[in-house]
Amino acid sequence: MNNTSITWELKGTLAWSVAIGLLLAISQIIPLFIYALAVEPDVDLNVLRRYMGLMENDAFLLGFMAIGSTLLLVPLVLWIAKLKKGSDLRDYFSLNVVTPKVLGFWLLIAILLLLFQAFFMWLMGLQQIPDSMLNIEYPSELSKWLLVLGVAFFAPVLEEVIFRGFLLKGLANSSLGAYGAIFLTSLVWAVIHAQYEWGYLVLIFMIGLVLGYARIRTNSLFVPIMMHVFFNLVACIELYLAKGIL
Repeated sequence: MNNTSITWELKGTLAWSVAIGLLLAISQIIPLFIYALAVEPDVDLNVLRRYMGLMENDAFLLGFMAIGSTLLLVPLVLWIAKLKKGSDLRDYFSLNVVTPKVLGFWLLIAILLLLFQAFFMWLMGLQQIPDSMLNIEYPSELSKWLLVLGVAFFAPVLEEVIFRGFLLKGLANSSLGAYGAIFLTSLVWAVIHAQYEWGYLVLIFMIGLVLGYARIRTNSLFVPIMMHVFFNLVACIELYLAKGIL
């Protein structure tokens, strides 16, 4: 961690994180609104609420929302970081390329973590795939691929830019230090996945700790992004195998 990095200080990071949380909610609604405009003659609040309700179980809407939200919010988060006078985006978000050897090592860690996850879920009596995922429906062939694109590729970029990028760097440069920042960002990351049972949230928290440590250890945001993509891609494959789609 470069202690001379110019970032928002603790209060600024926390305040902007609240704003980013609000923007995240808005950025999830906007793609649904755009889609509703394309298929409905008149869109009002009731129509939008209906689409938000459908999104929970509709692969097309989930994928469309994830892609749209990422495209809308990532530039905003980068802009917020750039608002700090003297900040450098490459340094702020640790946009440093690592060697194939380093990336391979952390992907191996990701595989081992998946094995631990399977053991933990068996120990806790958790389903391999949560009901919220099993209940997703696929109205078309396009929806199947759109979900993979949104959930396995776009969503990890968005979440890592926010949590292991903006939030982790700002908190690590405060009195919390790197490890305090890893803990806090992992905790908040788990909380935003509140649609899952507590056992899954514990797993998400532990995965967050590993992703945060990978980001600090390698000084590269690309490493946790690739690990996150790997986790989500495996989850999509498991889901499709369970539902007989593959």
